[in-house]
Amino acid sequence: MNVYARTAEQIDAGRAANDSLRTAEDVRARQKILREYADSVLGGLPTDRPVPVARLAGTVERPSFRIEKVVLEKAPGRLVTANLYLPRNTGEPTGAVLFLSGHSEAGKAARRYQSFCARLARNGLVVLAIDSIGHGERKSYLDSAGREEVRPNVVEHNHAGVQCWWIGDTIARYFVDDARRSIDYLCTRPEVDPARIGVAGNSGGATQATWLMLAEPRITAAAVGCFIMSRSSYQWSGGAQDAEQILPGGAQVGVDHEDFLIAMAPRPVLVMSANYDFFPVEGAIDTVERAGRVYGILGNPDGLGHVRVDHPHGLRAELARAAAGFFVRHLGDDAGAPVDHSDPELIPEADLQCTASGQIRLDHPDVSQVFELNRGRFDVLRSTRSSSPAQWLADQVGEHRRTPAEFFARWQPPQRHRVGAVELISRKAVWWSEVDVVNAGVFVRPAQDPMTAVEIACFDGGTSELADRTTWLAERVGRGIGILAVDVRGIGALAPHPINPFPLEENYGTVYKLMTDLIWLGDSLAAARVFDVLRAVEFVTQEQATSHGGPGIQFFGAGAGAFFGYLAAAIEPRIRRIELETPPLDPESIIQTRLHGPQSTWQHVIPGMAVHCPLDDLLPEFSGRDLHIHT
Repeated sequence: MNVYARTAEQIDAGRAANDSLRTAEDVRARQKILREYADSVLGGLPTDRPVPVARLAGTVERPSFRIEKVVLEKAPGRLVTANLYLPRNTGEPTGAVLFLSGHSEAGKAARRYQSFCARLARNGLVVLAIDSIGHGERKSYLDSAGREEVRPNVVEHNHAGVQCWWIGDTIARYFVDDARRSIDYLCTRPEVDPARIGVAGNSGGATQATWLMLAEPRITAAAVGCFIMSRSSYQWSGGAQDAEQILPGGAQVGVDHEDFLIAMAPRPVLVMSANYDFFPVEGAIDTVERAGRVYGILGNPDGLGHVRVDHPHGLRAELARAAAGFFVRHLGDDAGAPVDHSDPELIPEADLQCTASGQIRLDHPDVSQVFELNRGRFDVLRSTRSSSPAQWLADQVGEHRRTPAEFFARWQPPQRHRVGAVELISRKAVWWSEVDVVNAGVFVRPAQDPMTAVEIACFDGGTSELADRTTWLAERVGRGIGILAVDVRGIGALAPHPINPFPLEENYGTVYKLMTDLIWLGDSLAAARVFDVLRAVEFVTQEQATSHGGPGIQFFGAGAGAFFGYLAAAIEPRIRRIELETPPLDPESIIQTRLHGPQSTWQHVIPGMAVHCPLDDLLPEFSGRDLHIHT
């Protein structure tokens, strides 16, 4: 409820801002905000960059066009595989399209994608189709024998994307840089008119295209397929998305899919939708209608088009034909020229390969992938770290929280137990951490003896682990320690109900979706869970002050709980003793480890923490307290 309500609030605010646009000056001011946001969240992409060097790896001849197989070297050790479609019998420079493929094992060579590119080339347009990160010949995680260490596409994007989040970046930075450098290359080709360069993409490729629509002023037309929707329509579908599709803090400036289109106005855009897509067509219809008003304000009411087909997700032939007509009108030499809509002859995928092995990583094992690039960025960004790590952490944890006037605790009746020679009393409770976020716990105390301390315990699986920790529990209670085992949000008794078919805590599952929604909000699930630990300290302090005589506060953490507890204790001096059964997750170790894991560690991400708040930099905060970390 918390995540959905906050998201809806921000979406509504963004829509209201766009509804208030009345003049061209209003629209330009909104576009400026969107461009500044994109530049900021992408980390300030360089503007002074050398033209990529193209290595020709062969050609493929067709009657109406030729394909040059090229490897673009953006910088030393940074390679992009691409197919350049060059129409025959063109005299003067003509329009060009950068094509960005969606998630596909074959990338640029996938049947529907090469067919799309061939269709445009046959109609007189230059097309540059690149393999994006994790697609085609650019799988990043292969061993020396070519075996996949991390699955490509979706899984690869999230695996590397987590590392980017830890330093405060987004993996979209590298997708966008590849695309912009590809445009740089197109601008140098004598066959291309630099004033007529468009972008096309489908699904994940449309994601990249929309980033360019926000950030790249050289784009003169765009066709985006099977992606444009509205955030509200997708929010209620329960769907999750790749790391590059998450716009960190985007909700705070009201970014929705209509803003991708508004950022392009009045430049022409064709939105292509599949009526049976998992991206709701209802959202696409609403988005196009809303953005269309802005095109009218800027004097180009026909500049935004929408075509729909009765198909599931995918770049179908009907959509390809519509896009061909669109680009011929807006980028071709003759806007009224007839369009050849016959289906192109497919080319064997191997014939479009730019590398001998079919993979950059095998032919050029020293090439930098996102892992190496992100690690290099980390080294650079460390010079910008906060002068007060604990304060930076406190800000991340405390921002966005809305606490109620009281905890409004609900205690269940006490139960008496015996574990060996130890008699204890347990009570279950729930209380409000925020006005719309409940926490839960089990309080276990000695049956007779007064308590010497109260220890908040946070386990990897929450209170569900208590059944396996009876010996541990009895030993502590036998020493007079009361234990409050807590469930922070999303853990144990507070695990969310599944809202999509994926396993709850795996990629694309419910917890992942909620975590990424919080990143959209400029927040994080881990920061919220640390806040829950702090609220548990406040809760037990109030309860013991009235009921238990005020013994000292301790903390015990294991697994994920060790991480949350370490951070909470660093900014809460009332926790006098801290014992961690396992070392807290070290963000820098994830950045420095190519095959980091396990997968679920994305739950721990606090964007930027590795830069501004390294674990070791928090150690001075424990001075004078009792800190024990088991190894």
